[in-house]
Amino acid sequence: MPDAAANRSLELSQRLYGRLLAAYPRRHRQEYGSAMAQLFRDQCRDAWAAGRTWGLVALWLRTLPDLIKTSLLERFTHLNQWKFMSEKLNLPHRPGRTPVFVFCAVFLVVFVLTLLVTTAITFILPESYAATCRIKVEPENGFNSAFIPGALTNSTSYDPLYVVTAFEVIQSKAVLDSVVARLDLPAKWGKKYFAGKPLTDAACVELLKRRLELQPIRNTKLLAITVYSEDKKECADLANAVAWDYAVYRKESRQAIGRDELDALSRRYQDGEQQISQLQNELEQLRRKFNLSDTPGAEAGLLAKYQGQLVEQKMACQTLAAQFDKLTALDGKHLREVLPTVSPDSLLVDLLGKLNAAEQSYAGLTNDYASSDLHITRVRSSMDILNHQIDDRVDGLMAGLRANLANQREELASLQATVEDLDKTVQINAENTPEKQSYQAKKRHLETLLDFQKLLAAKLEAARLDLEISTTALVQIIDEAQPQNAPARPNKPLNILLGAIFGLLLGGVAGSIAAIIAHRVARPAPKPAAG
Repeated sequence: MPDAAANRSLELSQRLYGRLLAAYPRRHRQEYGSAMAQLFRDQCRDAWAAGRTWGLVALWLRTLPDLIKTSLLERFTHLNQWKFMSEKLNLPHRPGRTPVFVFCAVFLVVFVLTLLVTTAITFILPESYAATCRIKVEPENGFNSAFIPGALTNSTSYDPLYVVTAFEVIQSKAVLDSVVARLDLPAKWGKKYFAGKPLTDAACVELLKRRLELQPIRNTKLLAITVYSEDKKECADLANAVAWDYAVYRKESRQAIGRDELDALSRRYQDGEQQISQLQNELEQLRRKFNLSDTPGAEAGLLAKYQGQLVEQKMACQTLAAQFDKLTALDGKHLREVLPTVSPDSLLVDLLGKLNAAEQSYAGLTNDYASSDLHITRVRSSMDILNHQIDDRVDGLMAGLRANLANQREELASLQATVEDLDKTVQINAENTPEKQSYQAKKRHLETLLDFQKLLAAKLEAARLDLEISTTALVQIIDEAQPQNAPARPNKPLNILLGAIFGLLLGGVAGSIAAIIAHRVARPAPKPAAG
């Protein structure tokens, strides 16, 4: 038995053909109408079995010209029972047929036929639904800011290079292969379109690309992912799946790049530790060989003491600066979650616990009471007060961290100046022997390596912290795709309107040509000159 689509298409075609039979004279319809309708029904079934929708379209393209031609001839025959075909075709040019009458007749016939053909094709074309999912795409930042060339800045300016790159990533095999596998499209589409024969993943990807339409929303970071399908639920599922898998791909790519940089920093740190250990051994050998010692005197002791304090101060300042930078990069929600682990505060933890309890109470009350109920109003007011108190406490903690960082930097600058002054004094008082010079050169090189190793350790810790606590999503799904009740294609009102406009233009041209011909044919021949 034919499916629902076949029954609907065949019934619509047969009903439309029955209406078009009104173009024939009444006597002709009474004699041949039933036979013609039966023949067209048989042809429709054969065309659907051979080519489904396109078979019906091909049948209409063959039937309409023949219907127009034969209906016009039958109308001419009905109006005037002339014997010869030439007389039938010259019927519009008989005396009394003015050019205005010919124009109106031809214009009306062409307009009606064009409108009927456009309407028939519009209703025969298969319907397809559309579903759109809107996503917010953030650029890469931090250690992997060069992941996508032309990344957006903090502003909402439109960057064509970034948008085109994002579109290519969305349509890549890395994203669409995941969609095909997760939704089991080879089996579903093979059963739906290829008589149960499973499709390959590559074929499903190409078919999905043809149904996919991507549009940027100017002056924003939003992208629209639209998918077309004959099934309204399927197109919504496909749009949401493409957006979700693109978000997963971006997250995994960022984590992979972060792990690669973390590994590179770790290898560099290990190489630095080996160099420091080797240089320390060389300095120990020089001290034993030449009976050398570190800078003598009170200045030498103070220098060693301050140098140790300087290294510790640098490390503490770098660690605090790295933590503060990561905290300032977080949004308000994530900052509330991370700040207690970096700067423990019992008051903030207590406020967060109260807010969580209030939110749970609010969620339970909304199931039992209306939104305007007094219980819900009180809980909502309590939540607003708690949010305000938490924001104030977070701002106070961040201000304290900022002030602490500024104080440590001032202390570091003062300590650095003191070390430099002491180092100059010790160098002036020290003996300038070749052994001493070599020893001091290696020692300064060791200090340089130690300082660099401290900086590298701070950067390594910052990269590890960024990889662990960074929860900002690069791709956020703003609006999920929902099944639509009305099909997106074809646009029936628009197609019929365009058909009417085209019919007006074509009818005007055809009517003008027919009126010109009728005017010239009906013009009397000039009389011969006298004499």
